[in-house]
Amino acid sequence: MGLQNESMLSYLEDNQRFADLFNQLYFKGKQIVDADRLGEASETYRGKPGEKDSGRIRDIKKRLKSGRELKVLAVESQSEISYIMPWRVMDYDCREYGRQIREAQRANEALDKAGEKVYADAGERLCKVRKEECFAPVYTLCLYHGEEAWDGPRSLKDMMDFGDEEPEEGDRQAWEECFADYPLRLVSVCEPMDCSGFRTSLRDLFEILPYRRDKERLKELLERNPVYRRMDEETARTIGVLMGIKNFGENEERFKTEEGYDMCQAIREMMEDSRQEGETLGEIKGSASQIIEIIDNIRKELHCSLEKACIVGGKTQAEYRQAKAICGKP
Repeated sequence: MGLQNESMLSYLEDNQRFADLFNQLYFKGKQIVDADRLGEASETYRGKPGEKDSGRIRDIKKRLKSGRELKVLAVESQSEISYIMPWRVMDYDCREYGRQIREAQRANEALDKAGEKVYADAGERLCKVRKEECFAPVYTLCLYHGEEAWDGPRSLKDMMDFGDEEPEEGDRQAWEECFADYPLRLVSVCEPMDCSGFRTSLRDLFEILPYRRDKERLKELLERNPVYRRMDEETARTIGVLMGIKNFGENEERFKTEEGYDMCQAIREMMEDSRQEGETLGEIKGSASQIIEIIDNIRKELHCSLEKACIVGGKTQAEYRQAKAICGKP
């Protein structure tokens, strides 16, 4: 798992932020998930005994307890686009339901062996689950925080090949309509979203991330929103990683003020460093292009070998090859 994923998951481990994430992205700001009722539940899902299965590990999974009711909330964090993500989420959800079912079956078997009347009929005994038993629903959110626009599937249907529209191949629309789809609850932070309903610092994080490659919009945001001049430590570090601020963790004390962390200054320095690096790279490529042009012209005019052309041009063969590598030429 990369540094960006680790940073995002660490940030969302906080129950207040986790609840805020679901309240805004599932319920449009309505306070349905109570952070005080969230409990840790992350675990590895394994197959049945004897099955060859390395297991699946949820990124973050929490249990929401409300009276006798229980719900399972999960987040899968992605820094890269996955073209099988709907299937992965479906697999995780099915494994969670399987875990709950096996837990109920074990409890029923234990009572049955103890001589208690557990099953009302043969059907219950066959599946080892009683008719009245119900299970905790699972809600999984896929949080994509990469810089590239998400072009992967957004449902299981998007991964399927239903054939073309040719009559002899069958009715594509009819097959699609009959397909049991599994939607992917995807949130892409590289796309601007309505952050007004967030009640934690997630608002500031999700508001800035879409502008990682848009310097003008980024400058505008930093100028009009003073919150980025007094960030809390966790949010500042998370923004530092996801914005690509080099060595922010090592130099964070430079940006610390009495009010918090001045991320405006940190981001401005990052943009200035990027500009200087771009200029330096441009100069290097310019020099490399000149070397290639000089040697190639000598070889063309004198009809000589590379070795002789380099001697005439005052360059080594290694310098010529390095110049071609810098310019991406074979």
